Amino acid sequence: MRKWVIATVAAVVIVMIAAPLIALHVLAPRIHADLRDRTEAVLRARFASQVEISDFSVSLAPRVHITINGLVLRHQGRTDIPPLIQVSKVSMYATLRSVLKHNPEITFVKVDGLRISTPPRVLGGQPVIHGTDQDLAKTYPVLVDELVADDAEIVVLNGQPGKPPHEYPIHHLHIENLSFDRPADFQAILTNAVPKGEINSFGQFGPWLADDPSETNASGKYTFYNADLGTLRGLNGTLSSTGQFSGPLDYLNVEGQTDTPNFSLRTADHPVSLHTDFSATVDGTNGDTYLKSVRARFLHTTLQVSGKVVDEDRAIKGRTIVLDAVSHGAQVEDLIRLTTKSSRPVMTGDVQLHTKIVIPEGKQDLMERLRLQGQFGVGDIQFTNSSTQGKIDTLSRRGQGQPKDLDITDVVSELKGNFGLKNAVVDFSSLDFGVAGAAINLSGTYNLDSEALDFHGKLKLQAKLSQTTTGAKSFFLKAIDPFFKGKDAGTVLAIKVTGTKDNPSFGLDRGKSDASAEPPAHKGQ
Repeated sequence: MRKWVIATVAAVVIVMIAAPLIALHVLAPRIHADLRDRTEAVLRARFASQVEISDFSVSLAPRVHITINGLVLRHQGRTDIPPLIQVSKVSMYATLRSVLKHNPEITFVKVDGLRISTPPRVLGGQPVIHGTDQDLAKTYPVLVDELVADDAEIVVLNGQPGKPPHEYPIHHLHIENLSFDRPADFQAILTNAVPKGEINSFGQFGPWLADDPSETNASGKYTFYNADLGTLRGLNGTLSSTGQFSGPLDYLNVEGQTDTPNFSLRTADHPVSLHTDFSATVDGTNGDTYLKSVRARFLHTTLQVSGKVVDEDRAIKGRTIVLDAVSHGAQVEDLIRLTTKSSRPVMTGDVQLHTKIVIPEGKQDLMERLRLQGQFGVGDIQFTNSSTQGKIDTLSRRGQGQPKDLDITDVVSELKGNFGLKNAVVDFSSLDFGVAGAAINLSGTYNLDSEALDFHGKLKLQAKLSQTTTGAKSFFLKAIDPFFKGKDAGTVLAIKVTGTKDNPSFGLDRGKSDASAEPPAHKGQ
């Protein structure tokens, strides 16, 4: 009896151990098929795509391990463009109970070789991932506790034949609590192409809004560091930025700051420390950015800027920048240092500035694409070169008819005008320079690269021509005073300014039609 009891107990124990294993073995094909069907259904509905799987395997012991190899999603079955999503391998881990319950839960997902290729959006058409009438949270109540994807890539295909796609490498993506009915926590580390640098962002995303995906909310913070402004041809410097974002994907509110300790333009290469505080709205579905307020500070100058950075021409790589800049407290010496090659600014003074800035899309140097249109005024000008300031003092003495009065010294002057910039050439439609006793009105151009000057205009003096000098010269000039008398001035002379910024030439301008009769220009006068 003892042997039979022992045998019976042993048999019961064996059955208790073996029964679940036998059941799993019997049910494995059904579980395998059910899990594959569920997976394909979720992907098919979620991405409106044809689902291709090279291999789908399920291991049930010691825990559920689902492996998907060669996952390919072709949006609406299209084969004329790269697949919407390609994944080399997906590994999912869970308990059998959590997978088979009404609300399946997956403990961990590892994604290898993720590549997302977004087809170019047709103007006026729906986005690739658009709304659906299904309640995905109820139809597919799946929860992923943790998802990790390393060395992934997002590729934005170009709508123009022959145009290369935009590629955005994602070094690390970590998501927790991923489902259709709640926000998911995320962290992403990726490389920004232009300007090239590393972005680390973290926060919450979701829940996914099936009716209008672009209204899905996201919030979090970001850091953007070691961005090489040299990847924007025409600029130099290393930019870092921090900030926070919140709102729906198509209307993200972003606030932050940037620091570039060595910012410079190609035309000058004089590094300055540039700091900005900004508030912007970003359309996360296409990258268009609308700058509500940007406060830029460098040296002793502050600029207030607003505008947009948008993709206006999909046939051309890049984005168009349109800005409106105003300053009521800038220093002219700061602007000169930033934009010209001179090691020493030619003048100091307070600047009032209002300009529209347009930088069209294209591959050319940024300074070649830069367009400006605006007005400026500089007050209390003092020239840094004593010789130049001395000539301004002389002009003021002669203009007032007191050429020998040495008490007229260190004269302050004013400068104002309307200007435009195109192809690195500044065009002044009206440039007014004034000191006590004299006023100059010019129009012409200044080349930022060659620093060449070409200005023509009029010099108006308060005094008569004969009063600008003394002695015999004054006596003989009295005979021609009437020929140079102006309506509102004692003397009006046609003048020109040529040469270069560091070596200008001033002279009387009799017009291009009588160039042979022009008196020679006097350099530096």
